[in-house]
Amino acid sequence: MNTNKLQVFVFAMLFVVGAFTGCVEDDDDESSTTTTTTTDDGSGNETVVTTTTIKIGFLNPITGPLDADAAGFKWGVDQAIGDLNAHFASENTVFEAIELDSGCSGDVAGPAAQTLVDSGVVAVVGAACSGASMGANAILSAAGIPMISYASTNPGLSDEAVYPHFYRVVPSDAIQGPAGAAMMADAGVTNESLAILHMTNDYGSGLADSIKTAWEVDGSLCSAGMQGYEESTTNFDAMVANITDASDCNAVYLSSYITDGAGILEALAQAGFTGHVFGGDGPAGIGLFEKLTDNATAVNFTVSAPRAGTTFGDFEARYDANATEVGSIKTYVLTAYDATMIIGKAAMTDGTIVAGIESVGTGYEGASGVINFLSNGDIGGNGYDFCTYGGDDTAGTYTCSKFWTAENGVESA
Repeated sequence: MNTNKLQVFVFAMLFVVGAFTGCVEDDDDESSTTTTTTTDDGSGNETVVTTTTIKIGFLNPITGPLDADAAGFKWGVDQAIGDLNAHFASENTVFEAIELDSGCSGDVAGPAAQTLVDSGVVAVVGAACSGASMGANAILSAAGIPMISYASTNPGLSDEAVYPHFYRVVPSDAIQGPAGAAMMADAGVTNESLAILHMTNDYGSGLADSIKTAWEVDGSLCSAGMQGYEESTTNFDAMVANITDASDCNAVYLSSYITDGAGILEALAQAGFTGHVFGGDGPAGIGLFEKLTDNATAVNFTVSAPRAGTTFGDFEARYDANATEVGSIKTYVLTAYDATMIIGKAAMTDGTIVAGIESVGTGYEGASGVINFLSNGDIGGNGYDFCTYGGDDTAGTYTCSKFWTAENGVESA
């Protein structure tokens, strides 16, 4: 039995012995809210019902460059909260998600994390963006509150000394670099023909560095090299001109999010670029079409996205049945669901929430596959899907026909 729940039950029974006829009492502590209700059935028999509300924080990029995906992430978290409430209903436990905007930024996520601390959450789902997770972790870890990110991939987050109590259910971009290099080589990109465009934030720089390092194991970049830009940039003409003016650049890798990725694709098309464009998990998913003026602009754009393992339960089927409405990035809707479920189940174990997360997160059969947290909070992952956009100006397609694993390289799906 959960120690907090045992204490609440004893507290409630003491009031019954005191023979008061009925009350509703709220007791806020650092991890939950408890409500004790005593009722009389009319025959002199009193019934004591103690309900514990477990608060789970949720940092969602409601504003910022991933705003188009936020509703989908919330859908995944809400579905998990519903499943937790159904699963633990017999234990008089209610789960509640407290959602705050991360802004996809450490400057926004930090104060939001403090609000979650003050709200008494047991742990936090999030953030999505790496910089937001870094900013939030400084606040949450100081309060002893763990967080499970559903989408932050910056390699620096693997340092448990710098980011204590940080877990993630997605692999580090240190792994996505070799996967991205393999994706481009498999598509026929040759030595000295690749340019890289990247955001200068934590996610964009981290992934770009990983891609560049992996690519340069067997080759080098074209003369346009690697160019960085602020994530708020909306005009990409100068960087695109550097690529189109160079005769040796016929492939481009985007370390971007959705909004800027769409802007670069449109700038490349307007400049007459006819080469192959690639990207990572940032712009992956059907949500990209919402940011494009012409869906055909994305034709043949190929991205890598964390590959789901064998799915467990019915949540993936639920997403698929609602995919048109939910949209977002499917991979991260699944991981948002899994992160919430792990925290909820961990909160129902004896001991600390950190110990609970590490226990539940060992061999956990999730919607995104089997999850095993390493000692630093990372997971090894299941490789990466290679997905290509298609369609015309009115209808877009997104097809994942190949995948990569560290063990076997590129394979057909």
